[in-house]
Amino acid sequence: MKPDAMEEAYKKYHKELYLYALSLCRDETLAEDLVSETFYKGFIGSNRSEENFKYWLFRILKNHFIDLKRKKQASLTLDTYETFIPDRSAKDPSKNYLHKDRNRRLYNHLTSLEPEVYREVLYLFYYGSMSIRAISKTIGRSESHTKTTLYRARKKLGKVLKEDSYEF
Repeated sequence: MKPDAMEEAYKKYHKELYLYALSLCRDETLAEDLVSETFYKGFIGSNRSEENFKYWLFRILKNHFIDLKRKKQASLTLDTYETFIPDRSAKDPSKNYLHKDRNRRLYNHLTSLEPEVYREVLYLFYYGSMSIRAISKTIGRSESHTKTTLYRARKKLGKVLKEDSYEF
């Protein structure tokens, strides 16, 4: 890949990948590391068209996160497990990108959704502007499974938003 193309791709996709990484790990430093490693791996083996390159980067990031999570879980004991999970009540790491109170609150509710696949599908659809087909490729599920998961995630997020005193 040409140096200009690498710089252009970094500028174009850095913010989306960073927010996606934050939605997965909820740790600002780890998210930055994940994005850096993703671009490094992406630029080494990049023989993709621009259309596929974005989705390929998201897939690299997710796989790298899963690898790190597996390594950390293998090395954790029950006593140290609490330190692996970031405190959700801590300062919001996405404040650099999400300035408005409404967006910040919405993002906080999104990152607290369980199970993890709900957060991931909602993030990719709304913040990553991905199609159902692209999301299904990224998470490795069928399109019908992705649609069902997106529906359930929206429903659960809607319920959480209704319970919030802030008016959305």
